Amino acid sequence: MTRLAPRTERKWGLFFCHVQNDDFERTTMTEEISEGPSLIKLGKLANGKNFDKLEKLWPDALEAPDYGWRELLPIAGQVGRQGAPGRAETLAETLLQAVEEKDGTATALAAVRLAADQLPQANAVRSQLKRLYTESRPDDADIPELLDLLLDESRPVDQAASLADLYLKLRPGAYANDPTQIVPGLVETVKSGNGVVTVRFDDRRQDYGPSTITRISPRPSDYFPALVIYDPDRLREVAHRDAVEFGKLALASNREKRIPYRDLKGWMINLLGEKGWKSWWREAKVSLKRDPMISLSAGSQPVIRLLREEDRYEDRLRRKFDHQKSALRKLQLVMDYLDELKREEKSGACDDCADPELLKHFGNGAAKVAMAVLKEQPGLALAGLTLHAEIAGRGVDTARPNPKAAAKVLSRIPDHGGLVDTLPEAMLHRVLLYLQTAIPDGWGEVWIAVLTRAGRRLCDAMARGLLEGGQQEVLAAALSRALERPSASPDLLCWLWRSRFTSGTAGKFLAGREDLGVRPVSDAMFSLLDSTGKLYGMSSEERYFILLENARAALVTQSSRPLLDIFESADRNEAIRLKGIIESNAGLAASQRTQLLGLLRSRYADIFVELTREWEEGGNIYTTEGGLRTQQEKLNHIITEDIPRVAKQIGEAASFGDLSENAEYTAALEMRDQFASTATRLENELALAKVITPDMIASTHVNVGTRVTARTSGGDEEIYTFLGPWDTDTENRVLNYQAPLARAFMGAEPGDTVTFGEGTEARSWEILQVEPAL
Repeated sequence: MTRLAPRTERKWGLFFCHVQNDDFERTTMTEEISEGPSLIKLGKLANGKNFDKLEKLWPDALEAPDYGWRELLPIAGQVGRQGAPGRAETLAETLLQAVEEKDGTATALAAVRLAADQLPQANAVRSQLKRLYTESRPDDADIPELLDLLLDESRPVDQAASLADLYLKLRPGAYANDPTQIVPGLVETVKSGNGVVTVRFDDRRQDYGPSTITRISPRPSDYFPALVIYDPDRLREVAHRDAVEFGKLALASNREKRIPYRDLKGWMINLLGEKGWKSWWREAKVSLKRDPMISLSAGSQPVIRLLREEDRYEDRLRRKFDHQKSALRKLQLVMDYLDELKREEKSGACDDCADPELLKHFGNGAAKVAMAVLKEQPGLALAGLTLHAEIAGRGVDTARPNPKAAAKVLSRIPDHGGLVDTLPEAMLHRVLLYLQTAIPDGWGEVWIAVLTRAGRRLCDAMARGLLEGGQQEVLAAALSRALERPSASPDLLCWLWRSRFTSGTAGKFLAGREDLGVRPVSDAMFSLLDSTGKLYGMSSEERYFILLENARAALVTQSSRPLLDIFESADRNEAIRLKGIIESNAGLAASQRTQLLGLLRSRYADIFVELTREWEEGGNIYTTEGGLRTQQEKLNHIITEDIPRVAKQIGEAASFGDLSENAEYTAALEMRDQFASTATRLENELALAKVITPDMIASTHVNVGTRVTARTSGGDEEIYTFLGPWDTDTENRVLNYQAPLARAFMGAEPGDTVTFGEGTEARSWEILQVEPAL
């Protein structure tokens, strides 16, 4: 299609020139032209095939202010669909010429692109497409050749235009997605002669031609997933320069406009490293949270969302507070915001982090909550007063706190320790700190009431606070009560045990208290474990399990060093007592019991051996290593020498002929059976063999592996050694522990009298000494 002449030279020009001279007619004609025919009328003319009248009204339609080329091109398309393609092309040509003259090449290209959809067989539109595409990219020398390929007349204009649009977006350096690929791709080359596009997908490459190019879809130059792979330096620069811009860049590339924390962390670690990520997130979190177009969910690993419209972070918090029905959750929201401000102010993550208006709203709101719940929930009212006072302490223009209010509210709480069950731990700690200033003369009593029922973390903080606040005696009294009733204050008792062996303020304080010595504290810990273990065994409630696990962990503090010190300083009687406590304790884990008994055994091995009666174990044969080795050698000799030798003799005897009267053959068979029987017996005995252990020979009573010095009734001293059946040497009084005489001695201790035999054959010995025989 050739470029049209200026509109003033067209055949439609007469419609714009015939205006009468008088003012009335001029005004009337101007209004009619400026308004133009309605789109409904034009559509009816096209549908009714009244093309002559449509052509007459077309110039007026081009000047109409209420619609434009986007509305008129479909009418031209309808003319073509009604069987008048030539007239349709003329209407479209006139319209496109007007658009280009008025709005320029870019708008004209958009109009021609729509014309291609409306008139898919119009070759004039095809030539206009090529011209305008080329003019829109004057610096791309390959475009003309590529367009010749794509806009070939073998394709309908609309399909060719769609293909050209796609190719022009897939120029070298552009990003694209292929649903069959895991990662986005980078266009590397486009061959204009045949239309082959080479795309790199990380470490792979894929070629696409005109018939397959529609499998991929272009992505913008700031497509985040592609930048992560192909241009990480750009992302690093954006991340360091503006965290919010970086976040929006990532969010915009996500279909749901949301990013989980773990995905963001993974990207940033790849870009900045683990250390760089932590530093970046510490500051970026504040900026992202306070941007009006970004929302972060609650928690340490938030989901980041891009909002549809601006919504200030402070406004969101205010609405959340106002709409919250629960008084506790209202106060929790205020407390979380105050904690957030403290962290940000401490880290320097933002300037003027606090929003004065929001703080004022929260401060007055906390006071209102306190008033509303005073009768039913005085503990929660105390929390409201605490937060109100904290906000007022920041210099915020809230209602002035009443200094006497705390004492009045506290008087409504008969059991101060019940605050543990009323308030969350962090909120309770805040209330306790507030009471230090609000009730300077009575805060210690409240603290102690809470301390005896507080959890582990709060115990640590409160104990330090009591010591720093000069309440040492009050704390000591509470700790003494915890020793008397371990299960009543389990977390406090665990704190006492852990802190008893530290070098800090608490450790020094406890070390100087004789009433809080190591032995009573350890006994209380074992008592707590035992009672809790029994309760958990009966009910299996989760609270008992948690308590049990905490107590177990506390008991072995400092890698069990305190317990080892106790074991090492214990005398034999104390060791026996501790052994009984450990063995019968229902709360110790099996591994803990084994470990503790092992520690105790390393100091007092003998108190363990006396409970073992190896000589009564019918399924085992105890022996020395030498005896075991001797029996094994006997077995090996039979298997490797005797049996092969007899087998050879059997073969030789068989060669003599008649076996029925062959004495040598019969003797060889009998010898083979004897060796086989002996080998079987030895194998069975060796399967039961156990080497005598150090614990056995170290016992204070007569046991397998001991040597005994005994005095006969006639006053003679005799020495007996009791070993295994394979170690027996009766001439030297080395007896098999399974022998009747040896069984009479087993278990006897120095000072005992041993009797063996009956009647006139009876003999007796007094045990003088028991010592290891090996």
